[in-house]
Amino acid sequence: MLSKFISYLEDQVKNHSIYIWGGQGEQGQTINEAWIRKKENSALNAARAIAYWKRQVKAGYGDVLRAFDCSGLGTYFFVNEGLLKKDTTANGLLSICAIVTKDELLPGDFAFKLNSKGKAYHVGYVVDNAHVIEAKGRATGVTRSKLSGWDVYGRPPFFKATSSPLPSPRVLKLTKPYMQGADVVTLQTALKKRGYAIGTLDGVFGPHKKSCAQIPEECKAHY
Repeated sequence: MLSKFISYLEDQVKNHSIYIWGGQGEQGQTINEAWIRKKENSALNAARAIAYWKRQVKAGYGDVLRAFDCSGLGTYFFVNEGLLKKDTTANGLLSICAIVTKDELLPGDFAFKLNSKGKAYHVGYVVDNAHVIEAKGRATGVTRSKLSGWDVYGRPPFFKATSSPLPSPRVLKLTKPYMQGADVVTLQTALKKRGYAIGTLDGVFGPHKKSCAQIPEECKAHY
C-alpha cells in the first residue's frame, strides 16, 4: 500500500495536477473555468488557479491532470483505497496521526503547518528523507518540495507494516545533550493546546521548555 501511495503521488507531479480549493481528484471535462470559480474562495484565487490550469492544458496535460487541495491530495487516495470513510481537512489528518520527529520520518508520513492556535492548515506527504509532495498552491499545483519549513510531523495508521515502533515511555527532564523524540513532541503539543508558550514543536526538551514543576498534573499522568 505504501509503494502504491508514493507512486500515486509521483504521478500527480508528473501529470501536472493542479491546486483548487476543495479539489478532491476531479479530472477531465469536470474542470473548466466556471467550475474553478465556483470552487474557489475568492475571485483573485480563482483567476490564479485558472491561469495555472490553462498553462498545463496548453502544455498537453489537460486529460491527465487532477484537481486537489492539500488534504484532498491524500484523502482522494485514502478514500478510494478504503483507508478513510470520507474526505477530511489537514487538521483532520493530523488528528489520526502519531506525532514523530523529523529524524524519525519515514516515507508515507505526513508533514503539517500549524496556525497560531496549533491547528493544521496545510499538509504534505513525505516521499523520501529530503522531500514531500504537496498540493502547494494555485500558482504551483502539485509539486515535490524540500522537507523543510514544516511545524510538526505525523505517522498515519495506514502503513504499519513499514513503520518503526514509537519510543517506549520515559521520564522527560533537562539533560545535556537535550532529550529528543516523539514523546517530547507529544508533550509540547499537549502543553500548547493548554495555552502554554512552549515555542515550536521541535521535539527537543531544552531550557526554553516549561520545567517539570510547571507541567499540568493531567499532562504528568501521561508523559
